Amino acid sequence: MNNSTKSDSSPSPDEIPRATVGASVAKEGSMEQSNEGVSTVAEHPVHENATDESTIGEDTVARALLSYCCDGPDPVMHALLLGGIQAIVLWSLLAEYGARIVQSNHTSHSLPRTIHHAFIKGMEMKNQCQTKPSVQRLYDALVRWESRKEMLGFDATLGLQSDTVQDWVTAQHSMWVIAPGHPSWPYQLHDLPNTIGWSSPMCLWGQGSTEAMTRCAHPVAIVGSRQIDDYGRHMAMQVGRLVSSLGHTVISGGALGADAFAHWGAVQYQESNESFSGSEIEPGSTIAVFAGGLNHIGPSSNQRLFERIKANHGALISELSPDSIPEARRFLLRNRIIAAMSQQIIVTQARTRSGALNTANWGANLLREVYAIPGDIEHPNNAGCNALIRDAKASIVTSMEDIAQICPKPHMSTTVAETESLEASTLHSIESRSSNGIDRGQASLTLAVSQRREPQTRKQEAREWS
Repeated sequence: MNNSTKSDSSPSPDEIPRATVGASVAKEGSMEQSNEGVSTVAEHPVHENATDESTIGEDTVARALLSYCCDGPDPVMHALLLGGIQAIVLWSLLAEYGARIVQSNHTSHSLPRTIHHAFIKGMEMKNQCQTKPSVQRLYDALVRWESRKEMLGFDATLGLQSDTVQDWVTAQHSMWVIAPGHPSWPYQLHDLPNTIGWSSPMCLWGQGSTEAMTRCAHPVAIVGSRQIDDYGRHMAMQVGRLVSSLGHTVISGGALGADAFAHWGAVQYQESNESFSGSEIEPGSTIAVFAGGLNHIGPSSNQRLFERIKANHGALISELSPDSIPEARRFLLRNRIIAAMSQQIIVTQARTRSGALNTANWGANLLREVYAIPGDIEHPNNAGCNALIRDAKASIVTSMEDIAQICPKPHMSTTVAETESLEASTLHSIESRSSNGIDRGQASLTLAVSQRREPQTRKQEAREWS
């Protein structure tokens, strides 16, 4: 199922650097200061509110700048955060001492102690020994980050609240930026470090509605190949419509083919059901996750779709800074976000080398429910889905009634408080079951099944889509 190779340029979900996001309250005035700034990792860092609605908080700005320097998910960066160093402190040290670190003799004594000690702690928490090669890896990463920092186009020592920095981070206020701890941060992304040891995004750039990120507690990913036939287009569109009709958010990648038709299915259902009473189900919106910065979203033929997504309270998001180019290696990494944000993943039509299979693999590792729609065994467009089913890597979907049973119970929009309550109760249930000897994955599946509607009710709702 996984078509990626184990290399720096094409990582797979089987390459699992143990990392998570932590926070500390630290401030270091010089490179020789002690490690007093390293503190216990916080699972949910406290969001630092901006001074006004148009200003991004300093922690989020620091994360955005560090994300730019990393140019994608970086296990060294997340080892440092896991070790307890705060993003603001790390950026301050890189801005002030980055050039001196690069010019050093590559000894631990030439590093700010906060960075060195956080790295050691992070590596220990990842169960990786602090050996000479790993220290060299830290230096290599710092050299990369310093090189990227010099490409920013402004003085890195400027205040994080300065107009120059704020304009850069928000692309002249054309985008919003959120980070862990923000009310709209999708809590499901914590499963990346907590379940499979992969880093979650440092932050997310977005356009459209921030509320779309947490409006639905059970988003559904609908993915497939770019090259699809009429059957694939029909299935992606109809599944998108049905998921939206049940009030759930549709997550996909904004690409040609299955992605686009899944988005269109949700958008068209929203637009045909704009008026609903309090007793009816609010149509689910849709979120497109991109492999490049939002200044390079594409393809151009989907621009009208992207505008409709935003107009219908959906969102366009990326973990990469606005001018990042969507290179091939970024798509497999992007897929982890699609999988993590979703509770179910439905592959509508895929070839054997489709990136949708990579998304399905991320989903399986994240303990998500993965489903595939079968097709003509003589047509290559269906080979990927058929293989997923044959290899028991996905459950088969045989009708639209199955889709209605796959999706959790239809719901109204979920408030932040409801989402947090759901997260807490779900985690508590899973932990309780795990402590009683029940496998965590089985507990997650049991909880998901318990939230489904009665089959007879769902069959009745699905008939109109059959």
